[in-house]
Amino acid sequence: MNDSLKTIEDLFTPSTESVAGLIEEFQNEIRRGLNEDNSSIAMHPSYVSRPTGREAGEFVALDLGGSNVRATVVELAGDGMVRVRRHAAFRLSRIDGEAADLFDPIAEFIGGVLEEGRSYDLGFTFAFPTDQAAVNQGRLTKWTKEFAFRGVEGNDVAALLTQSIARKAETVTALQSVSVTALANDTVGVLATGAYSDARCDLGLIVGTGTNMAVAVDRRLVGRSLPPTVGNPDEMLFNMECGNFDGVRSIQTPYDRTLDTESDSEGQLLEKMVSGRYLGEIVRLVVTGLGSDGNGFSDWSGPNSVFRLPYGFTTEHLSDIAYDESDELAGTGMLLKRLGVGTSEPDERRLFKKICQLVAGRSARMVAMSIAATTTYIDPRLESQHVIAVDGSLFRGYPGYQLEAQAGLQEMLGNSSIEQAQVSYVRDGSGIGAAIIAAVAGAGFS
Repeated sequence: MNDSLKTIEDLFTPSTESVAGLIEEFQNEIRRGLNEDNSSIAMHPSYVSRPTGREAGEFVALDLGGSNVRATVVELAGDGMVRVRRHAAFRLSRIDGEAADLFDPIAEFIGGVLEEGRSYDLGFTFAFPTDQAAVNQGRLTKWTKEFAFRGVEGNDVAALLTQSIARKAETVTALQSVSVTALANDTVGVLATGAYSDARCDLGLIVGTGTNMAVAVDRRLVGRSLPPTVGNPDEMLFNMECGNFDGVRSIQTPYDRTLDTESDSEGQLLEKMVSGRYLGEIVRLVVTGLGSDGNGFSDWSGPNSVFRLPYGFTTEHLSDIAYDESDELAGTGMLLKRLGVGTSEPDERRLFKKICQLVAGRSARMVAMSIAATTTYIDPRLESQHVIAVDGSLFRGYPGYQLEAQAGLQEMLGNSSIEQAQVSYVRDGSGIGAAIIAAVAGAGFS
């Protein structure tokens, strides 16, 4: 098993030279994206700048990321302080039909969260592929996640929501003074949340089921013509869509290539190395591969074992194993029994845990690579301090993940990174951020 471990360690621990090459290629892709050249890092403009921290009032955030819809009323105190006044959620009863079958129930739901007699600016987080043309305009390019509402693809989703609000306002009086002032990407929202309370925050990152980053860019670095920014005219926030970064092809393992080949989604090569959707599956592929080669785990793929099923072993299971510090990993043994593995030897469990750690550790290191590349693109000499606002279940829930990412940053940027590039966790950054962006946009329109 020692030979197997050495092989897996080498595969999942890219060399310092390899990481340096990834940083350089990541920056080349940022440059191409900003110039609107063909790039695996798209750099979509959001048409809005960071908040000043002085925005004040009550604003509404609507989050449509799937069947669960959330609405949050956020109070901005004007001094960088944020309070959630009301929060509610509901589940869509269907995922197909006409456009009104989607947006009318959402509008009615919003009306139930708001106070009558007040005016609200609303920020709309719409987590589907969108071609955004202005801070409050964006056309759905295609449905994903099995959604199939007709009359939405190719149309402005903010306008469709506005039309439904107007229809429902005839009977729901709380909707009569609601304006959809911003269409917000969730990662841009995380950045806005961090920046509202800390002016040094210029990167937003989500590490959860998926992964993506947003960055505040000086407009002098943008090599294409764009409309004026709402807010600070000298900068714009960009949704990077960096989960699609294909430079990591150079460090793919055979297991990564198998996962990519068998995946339903094309591309997203960095996301497939980093995000919670895929880490458990990578571990499963390693375990079954070693088992079929006669290198342990011989009884782990029985008829009732989750290791027989694609995506049967999840990233939540990785977290459970990381918490097990017992000598013979007895807790891991009990978990494996629940997952259909009849017997497991202590040495197998130790190798298994090490595989889990290597896969999760590479994820954190690739997050650090993305941060290092982006930070030194906008500030090559690290002359300013940068705060990276992070949200997401993997970053929050996997033991030691944040420490791994910060250690990777220190490795890539040197000791200066401790002061110049700081990672900070923000809870519900995407939801609160949509309200903050609505505040910035509302001020811009007034």
